[in-house]
Amino acid sequence: MNELEARKRALVAESELYRQMVRLELQNLRLYGLQFKQKFAGFRKPSPVFILVAALAGAFFGRKRGSSLRRAAMAILSWQLSNRLMPFLAGLFSQSRASGTDGPSSRAESANARRA
Repeated sequence: MNELEARKRALVAESELYRQMVRLELQNLRLYGLQFKQKFAGFRKPSPVFILVAALAGAFFGRKRGSSLRRAAMAILSWQLSNRLMPFLAGLFSQSRASGTDGPSSRAESANARRA
């Protein structure tokens, strides 16, 4: 009977060791997930300026049969459009950044506040 109890205690100790290992691995996965989110936080929401530039670049370089006069006209129109939109976009972006609700650090702070 003594041998059976010793074996039982050894199995309990071994299973506790495995539980601790699983807890550590889950904690490692959580940490890696947070690092991944922080590393790629800038890729979540593209800036409207980049979308506008990509659309204009596609319109400017997308047509293979366009004449150089048409490309020059498109470049001038794009430049004029960007000059008219930049003050508006700059004011829009400065307001969203000034409020502090757009960044990943404010999300992390709100998550920490919920946990407490």
